[in-house]
Amino acid sequence: MLRFLVILFFCSLNSNAQGFSSIGTKVDLYPAFSKVENLANQIDNDFESDEEKVKATFYWLAKNIRYNLREFYNPKQRSYRFSYSSEAERLQKLQAIKDRLINKAFLTKLGVCEEYAQSFKKVCDLLGIEAFVIKGYVRINTSEIGVIPSSTNHAWNAVKLNGKFIILDATWAAGYEFQNRWVRDFNPYYYDISNQDIFKTHYPKDRLWILRFGRMAIDEFFNQPIYANSFLKSGAALETPKLGVLQSDDDNFTFSIKNLPATIKIAYAMPGMRYAQRANVTRINGVTSFTIPNPKRKSELLIYFNQKDALRFRIP
Repeated sequence: MLRFLVILFFCSLNSNAQGFSSIGTKVDLYPAFSKVENLANQIDNDFESDEEKVKATFYWLAKNIRYNLREFYNPKQRSYRFSYSSEAERLQKLQAIKDRLINKAFLTKLGVCEEYAQSFKKVCDLLGIEAFVIKGYVRINTSEIGVIPSSTNHAWNAVKLNGKFIILDATWAAGYEFQNRWVRDFNPYYYDISNQDIFKTHYPKDRLWILRFGRMAIDEFFNQPIYANSFLKSGAALETPKLGVLQSDDDNFTFSIKNLPATIKIAYAMPGMRYAQRANVTRINGVTSFTIPNPKRKSELLIYFNQKDALRFRIP
């Protein structure tokens, strides 16, 4: 299997996007806070609106907490047992467990998705901003296409701003893995992910969050191609094929993409190729089409936009 990255999709963007320029200028001067309360107090002092405070929190966490690859590859069982005599006591003890995770993340500056998501919610709680941790599913490898796991594998956040909820993922905004090393690279795409794109990358377990942002069955989510944010940010729509497992009656696969900017160059790669190959495209009435010949069976296909990962498919 081709393995260019594992945790996050590579897409190098500067921090000026999504209105982070002035916020980043301030937050970049913050110390590496070891207590969540100190971060919340600093943000509360420096920013006026809830939206600015949320962006500052998202930015600081993505820039300061390093993804724990060791924990990702050697996960420890996170199960907790405790007794309680009332619902209030249950919630109190559950929050104490979450607080220990948050405190450790702030001390070590390490965490996986749970630490990012719980830390974001904790800062919002301290600031009096309504936020939630969402548990659900994401896909990062073509082996996951069409395969529904038995348990959730990711956590992210929803936060209420100006009377509506937005979705954000500080984990995926923090950087990416490259050749078994973590690379810090703030990616503002994952702040306020658009409703039309959220189900291409994230699928909540709780049906409430599914209904808030659209309609999609879980098998439909897992049967999609894997979308990287270079595709999502292009504004294009994949017309064909719709499924992530490629099927063909001949030795060719044909692709059609609507509204793809003409400035985007398309290339593709499969296992065994030394270099990615340039696709020969045609553009008619806003639809970009190209054909990939002689694909290797039982492998995968990666499509690139301007040399960045855009789409992934599995070939049976």
